[in-house]
Amino acid sequence: MLTTGVEMAHDLRMPLQIIQSSAQLLKLSLSDPTLDTAAYADMLLDSVAHLQRMLDSTLADCGRAPRREAPLLRPIDLAACARTLCRECRAYADEKGVALKFSANVATLKMWMDEDMLSRILLNLISNALRFTPRGGEIRVALNALGDAAELSVTDTGAGIPPEKQPYVFLQGETDGGHGYGLPIARKLARQLGGELTLRSVPGGGSTFTLRLPVRSAEAV
Repeated sequence: MLTTGVEMAHDLRMPLQIIQSSAQLLKLSLSDPTLDTAAYADMLLDSVAHLQRMLDSTLADCGRAPRREAPLLRPIDLAACARTLCRECRAYADEKGVALKFSANVATLKMWMDEDMLSRILLNLISNALRFTPRGGEIRVALNALGDAAELSVTDTGAGIPPEKQPYVFLQGETDGGHGYGLPIARKLARQLGGELTLRSVPGGGSTFTLRLPVRSAEAV
C-alpha cells in the first residue's frame, strides 16, 4: 500500500515508540534479575522486524506505477497476528502505566488478508487508545470470529468522546479533540480490505473502535 509522506511519518511513530520502550526495558533488565530480559529482547526484535516490513513495503510501492490501492492478500492467522502486535505494544503501554490485554474467542483464525494493512490499522487504533487512556487505565483488544466475518475491537478506559465530536473523528486532518491522521488512515485501510471501522463511545465511559472484516477462506479452531 503506497502511502503519502504524512501517513508514512504518522505510521512510523508507534513502531519507533515501541522500539524505544522495549530497548529501555531491556537495558533496565540487565541490572534487575526480576525482569525478563529474553522477553524484552523478543519484543525489541519483533518491533524491528515489523518496522522493516513496513519500510520494505513502502519502498517497493514507490517503484510501482500506477499507484496500487488493492490489498495483497495471503493466508495468515488473524489471531496470531493480533496477539503478536499486542505483545509488541505492551512495553510501551507498561511505560505509560496502562494495562494492555488481548482476548479471542478462537485459538486461530486462518484467512486471506493483507497483513501489512491489518497491522497498520491495529497499531493506529492501539496508539490512539494509549494517547487518551490515563495512567492506571486499561486497553482491551478482542478478536471475535463470527462465521463469515471477524471483528477486532480496541476498547479503552479513557474519558470517551463527546457525541458532537464523534462524527468528525474519521476526517483526515481533524484536530479538534486531538484526532489527526491515525483514525482516518485506519478507516481508509479497513474499507480497502472490504471491511468497516466503527466507533462506540460514552463520555466518561471510554471508547471502543471495532474493525469488522469479511472472512475469506477462514478456518477457525
